[in-house]
Amino acid sequence: MKNHGSDKGGGWHNYTEKYYEIFESIKNKPMNIFELGLGTNFTDTPSNMGVNGKPGASLYGWREYFKNSKIFGADIDKRILFKSDNIETFYCDQKNPTDIKNMWENELLKNITFDIIIDDGLHEYEANIIFFENSIHKLNKGGFFIIEDLLNESISSFENKISEYKITKPELCFEIVKLEHDKNIYDNNFLIIKYK
Repeated sequence: MKNHGSDKGGGWHNYTEKYYEIFESIKNKPMNIFELGLGTNFTDTPSNMGVNGKPGASLYGWREYFKNSKIFGADIDKRILFKSDNIETFYCDQKNPTDIKNMWENELLKNITFDIIIDDGLHEYEANIIFFENSIHKLNKGGFFIIEDLLNESISSFENKISEYKITKPELCFEIVKLEHDKNIYDNNFLIIKYK
């Protein structure tokens, strides 16, 4: 991830430590992997990576790690959407259920389900919940749905929501991971949801 310019490892976050732990045994399987949030470098877009950000960095990292998988991504900033070998990207506003539904009904996505879905889009509780509730149907059994960059102050909201989901979605397992980091004491947390 660091080599491709993503902050998931060796930067503001050290998520790759946990990702290695949960993905190493399946990395050679042919899978479908989706990540929301390509990392725009246009500063007029919320949750941007700054002018030096590299759009699609994580997707390139996933493509290198999951060599036999197809990689898909989406972003609200249409200016950074791209297509590359084994990578396809789409427009999505994760705060708009209609936009999410339209994306999943796209000809290239409507018949695909995913083994891994990662939300690295807008780092806001409500946006994360909207995307999760309108996308969980696309996750395969045994798959992972991960919400990155949970702000420390939002953890309690997620915990309350998880208590509700444990009743309404018993087929899912939830784990909030809080990783130690020398500099990042704000949002070095993520939620791992596993479809049993």
